[in-house]
Amino acid sequence: MRPTMTAMTIVISLGLGGTALHAQTWQMPPDSQRCPSKWGAGDQRGSGNMMKPETVLRAAKLIRTGEVFELGAVLSPDPKEAFINAGRVFNIYTKPSPPIPNARQVNEELVVTELGQIGTQFDAFAHQMWGDSFYNCFKLGDIGTRAGFRKLGVEHVGGLVTRGVLIDVAGSKGLDMLPTSYNITPEDLQQALAKASQRLEPGDAVLIRTGWSKLMGKENDRYGTLNPGIG
Repeated sequence: MRPTMTAMTIVISLGLGGTALHAQTWQMPPDSQRCPSKWGAGDQRGSGNMMKPETVLRAAKLIRTGEVFELGAVLSPDPKEAFINAGRVFNIYTKPSPPIPNARQVNEELVVTELGQIGTQFDAFAHQMWGDSFYNCFKLGDIGTRAGFRKLGVEHVGGLVTRGVLIDVAGSKGLDMLPTSYNITPEDLQQALAKASQRLEPGDAVLIRTGWSKLMGKENDRYGTLNPGIG
């Protein structure tokens, strides 16, 4: 069996009543308007704080068959199955050394690895910033180092057990796949939810279907650079 990696996109506050968002024109509000977070100046978990014991219990009551669906992309060096960057492989290569005068030889291990963008992943807050500012007004100069980030690591996400809600944006528009670089707006999400007679609850895990995964392993360049997404 080939290994897989699984991730969920957690979307708690979608601003469904607002106007359309456009990634090209949106500007980050000043620090005075967006910080501190509603969960405190030092918070590193964000909307994950909405996942409480009662959220887990609510989700558990929805289980009927116990069937499990694997949502992760196959982790494989095969270009036909690669997530985005086909050809990036990881292996341990062992080879003998050149002959030594007394005929003794040794074997050395060479590890070549690249884990970025070859499988489903879970990005922490440190993955994205606007200018030099991250979530909750953490600044790059304060938390960024050559060895990684001092704050906003994925370890702060914690356990996530909650109800999942599929928002089929492509299907709600009668499409098999959204157009290239399509900007998903709050209205798109609201319309898709209404069509499916669904509504969101605090702490839900939201999966947004664009249909774009059909290109995975077939048109990787297009899949990795021009995909639709939330504005």
